[in-house]
Amino acid sequence: MSSRKRKHGIFSVANEVVEMIQTGEQERHKGKPIAEALEIIFNQMRVAGNRPRTIDSYEYIFKQFVEINDLEHVDEINIDSIYNYLGSIDVSQRTKLIRLKSTKAVLSKFHNNGWLKERFWSNIQIKVDKEVKKAAKETDIDRLLQLIDKTTFIGFRDACAVKLMYKTGIRIRTLGELRERHIDFENPMYEPRWLWWANSIEREIRK
Repeated sequence: MSSRKRKHGIFSVANEVVEMIQTGEQERHKGKPIAEALEIIFNQMRVAGNRPRTIDSYEYIFKQFVEINDLEHVDEINIDSIYNYLGSIDVSQRTKLIRLKSTKAVLSKFHNNGWLKERFWSNIQIKVDKEVKKAAKETDIDRLLQLIDKTTFIGFRDACAVKLMYKTGIRIRTLGELRERHIDFENPMYEPRWLWWANSIEREIRK
């Protein structure tokens, strides 16, 4: 009888130890479960009017990040998990940069909801060599202008825009905001180019 009680006592202690371990694990992870957090922020993005394609992209990339690092709770995410993710994916630097930006975007939303205290991901950067585009040549512009019907108002407008951008280097956004009052016709700064541009347009229209 006493041996049974002793045996029961051993199992009772063992059970208490298991319960203490489980309780400790639960206390360690009082943070928001990642699956639940993602569902919340994606709903927030839908309400805010984000495109479904953007949300799907964020979901795919962040779930890949979670799977590679074997994460379950938001508070498990740290700077090492981000570097581990970037080092594990076999993609180009440009694609890796896109993945990093998407991951940062999700983490920022976690931070905005109060689930992450520090923005430890802010200083993580990926260097990507930008491709330098070749400048257009005079022959390229002439070839483009030949494709435009300059007998119509739209065609004439587009031809003027092409010439002006090529000769002055004006940006397309600035060009769209350009008004007649912005131009000093009495004292043109680029008189030789301006006259050449205006005369060349006029000659092309008269052909």
